[in-house]
Amino acid sequence: SCGGSDGSPSSTSVGSDSSTTVPVTSTVAGSSPAVAASHSTREVGSLKGAVHVVERDPADQFVYVVSRTGRVERWSNDGTRIDRVLDVSALTTTGAERGLLGLAFRRDARGEWSAFVSMTNRKGDSQIVRHAVDAGGDIAERGTVILEVAQPHANHNGGDVHVGPDGMLYIGFGDGGSGGDPERLAKNLSSLLGKILRIDPRGDGYEIPADNPYVDTPGARPEIWSIGLRNPWRFAISTAGDMWIADVGQNNLEEVNVVRGNGSTVGGRASDFGWSAWEGSRRYNSDVEAGSPVAPVVEYAHDDGRCSVSGGAVATATTNPGRDGWFFYGDYCSGEVWSVQAPAGGEVTVERVATDLGNVTSVRSTSRAMWVTTLDGAVHVISTTAS
Repeated sequence: SCGGSDGSPSSTSVGSDSSTTVPVTSTVAGSSPAVAASHSTREVGSLKGAVHVVERDPADQFVYVVSRTGRVERWSNDGTRIDRVLDVSALTTTGAERGLLGLAFRRDARGEWSAFVSMTNRKGDSQIVRHAVDAGGDIAERGTVILEVAQPHANHNGGDVHVGPDGMLYIGFGDGGSGGDPERLAKNLSSLLGKILRIDPRGDGYEIPADNPYVDTPGARPEIWSIGLRNPWRFAISTAGDMWIADVGQNNLEEVNVVRGNGSTVGGRASDFGWSAWEGSRRYNSDVEAGSPVAPVVEYAHDDGRCSVSGGAVATATTNPGRDGWFFYGDYCSGEVWSVQAPAGGEVTVERVATDLGNVTSVRSTSRAMWVTTLDGAVHVISTTAS
């Protein structure tokens, strides 16, 4: 078994039909039975290559929809296209798993906004690019590269980026690609690959937060927050500081992990998620020290057309009534979406939310809605009714 002695929830597997999926009304240890709910989806718009929906500020009456092709559009909350606010398509390529992969916004102490774009350049290397943002939400065309990481292969770029409740920028990078972590980078503290990073952007660069876990470790990159990840294509940080990571598997298992935070303190500090010593709960590379990694709360096999987990967002009582704190995630190949409740030390509850949505690239939340993006461009909203 892959860890779990730290009081994390016991893991569960997603079944191939409703009879083998943990029922939504099952009792969770230390709580009342889960509230019954029904879910529906509706397509609200389309942007080819959509991979992300993000909100700058809950006060805004619009969201940003990100395309892997290098374009960012602004939509009203009902899905009506307003305008295109950024086009970096000339600076990237979409071969393999490359392209414009992530976007996050941060307001500084002076009240000024910045956008942080996660993308691969035309050589295929990963970049975090800072763009100025005006008061109305327009993004400056020209940006400044604040971090660049060489990628040895064309896949496993990760690419998600978030601003935590502590104001720090969190960045997810995959293990460098190919297959099986050939360079054994995911646990290598001298490499930024296979990690979650935590930095404090300042001007045209960034500072290292003093409480990062490896600041005083000889030979380690001080940007590192968490290690042992294969391809954390999408992760999420809740308002409580919990970090949820949907880590794409190798040949057998997809996994969802959670590490708890405490308000402004984000979870995951010095956490090891196991790859490539482990693929989910199964031993993988025997020459990599097993350690005591965080156990996945959910893992599922490549059955019934499933192939690659696409995280993920934490619901609120506003986005999905009756599912506050549940993590929603999907599968790229099967087009399914699930939600999971995983209380610390308690039983994991999983429910299927939607099916047949196509190639699901992400599940994202804003203050008002839960969104699902797909590679062909269809963008859906998940509505939940508690009963």
